[in-house]
Amino acid sequence: INAEYMGYILPQRIMDLFSFDKLLLGAFACLYAGTALKLVSKIIPQFKKKSEEPPLRPIPIPRKGSLRGEELKADTQNKVVEVENFLADETSEEIPNPMVSKGAQKSTAGRFLPPECCIPSGAFTLCDRQYKSEAELLRATRYKKAGPKLQLHFDPNNVKAVIVTCGGLCPGLNVVIRELVMMLWYSYGVREIYGVKYGFEGFWKTSRDSDCWVKLMPDTPPGFTDTPKKIIPVKDIHTVGGTVLGTCRGGFDGEKIVDALEKRGINQVYAIGGDGTHRGLLALSKILKKRKSEISLIGIPKTIDNDMPILDKTFGFDSAVEVGMWAIQCADVEANSAEFGIGLVKLMGRYSGHVAMHAALANRDVNVCLIPEIPFEAYGPKGLFEYVIKRVKERQHCVIVVAEGAASALKDVKLEQKLTKDPSGNIIPADIGKFLKDEIVKYGKEAHDMDITLKYIDVSYLLRSVPANSSDKYLCAVLAEYAVHAAMAGYTNCTVGILRSYSALIPFESIASSKPHLIKFNDRNWQRLLQSTGQPPFLNDKGYSTFQQHSFTVRKKKKKKKKKKKKKKKKKKKK
Repeated sequence: INAEYMGYILPQRIMDLFSFDKLLLGAFACLYAGTALKLVSKIIPQFKKKSEEPPLRPIPIPRKGSLRGEELKADTQNKVVEVENFLADETSEEIPNPMVSKGAQKSTAGRFLPPECCIPSGAFTLCDRQYKSEAELLRATRYKKAGPKLQLHFDPNNVKAVIVTCGGLCPGLNVVIRELVMMLWYSYGVREIYGVKYGFEGFWKTSRDSDCWVKLMPDTPPGFTDTPKKIIPVKDIHTVGGTVLGTCRGGFDGEKIVDALEKRGINQVYAIGGDGTHRGLLALSKILKKRKSEISLIGIPKTIDNDMPILDKTFGFDSAVEVGMWAIQCADVEANSAEFGIGLVKLMGRYSGHVAMHAALANRDVNVCLIPEIPFEAYGPKGLFEYVIKRVKERQHCVIVVAEGAASALKDVKLEQKLTKDPSGNIIPADIGKFLKDEIVKYGKEAHDMDITLKYIDVSYLLRSVPANSSDKYLCAVLAEYAVHAAMAGYTNCTVGILRSYSALIPFESIASSKPHLIKFNDRNWQRLLQSTGQPPFLNDKGYSTFQQHSFTVRKKKKKKKKKKKKKKKKKKKK
């Protein structure tokens, strides 16, 4: 129906039948009716479009060992993953936070914190950064947000805290120790802070005819007459690498550790370590539950490889990438200084290649990057060696970066590897760096008659011992601060981490049951790297098999050894 027709033409035709006043009222009615019909015609299709959208699917129950773990079951009704808290007990008393004060007045502990800065009990952090739809957002896992609370569970005057570092070295360990002590001492007024040397076994083991327990203080008090071994001032330790408490792999004995904690009256434990440390803390929490001991266990995640599940990033990773980038720059200088020069750099990364990938992305001079997650072949027309030799012929140089665990991704060669494990239970990978160093030079001489100059730089342990850079120091301070807030508020059996740029409390069970954070082929950063290096997949066609050809020599040697053994046995029998 046309509004102009209804408002102008039709009234003219009816003029002879009706009086002027009735005609005028009819004209206005027709005009409004026409505009109303137009609006309705526009609104109705929008309702149709909304009705055509598919309904929300039922929330699936995740498989065991999935990335988000079993904690998603508790989130099927948009609930936050629960973290154990001693304040949940009705008999426990709530203690006002000494950091919080009204107005501009300072708190009793010497620090001012407005009440608005305290985290409410219902605050949470989402698991993922991006979601494909609103329905996926509704099903997202939520973790409790970390931060200061208005009410505390532990009275600062009765707190006895202990700090321990476990596993391998990592840039930033001393920064975390320092900030934990400073936060407990100055912000909450805690005066009994201890450190345990040499990892878990330091709780119950003696070293050099003395126990491994030391007292930690911001600075040595004036007139202190005790032996220097009994006290460690932490004011200036953030400027050096390593850990003043020492570290060690293994040595976990849950019963002995709990006995030592109860004997000394400890009620807060801060453990700095990786996935192995968190598995130990989970076992320790079960023993404490059986004994009904009110000891708060708080973990601070640490790993250079950045493969901790759920978390965005762990401290020490940025410092390792920075040192790796510097090593790649040196390898590039070596490669460009020879006629057929190759610079080979091996970086840390037992199961994941985050350090190698990010260092290569930051340097931008890398031509080949090999990581444990992406398979490749060494031999064959489309293999790694052939590509490297062709590039050296064309560009006169090549820079290769390899992660220490990349031998697991090598498809056509099985390197000799002793299936030994370190005390933490991690398998020691085969030496991929030595294999590439020897075989590339050999392949260039035998297959292409080229004299290749290869410089091999192994910076694996150099990455661990350097002081933390500015980015890692900031992250260490933030994690230590949130760890103290969580313990004082009564939380236990959880780790403090950065999740999508926000602080979160994650239960030990979630960390232990989730898969490590690995690189996928369709990862955006990996695609950026491929674009930067221009490297092919290093995989031959399906019909081509290089494994049998290369491994034939190895099998032949084994057969010769067996024949020699048989001959020796026959000679012995004859004698």
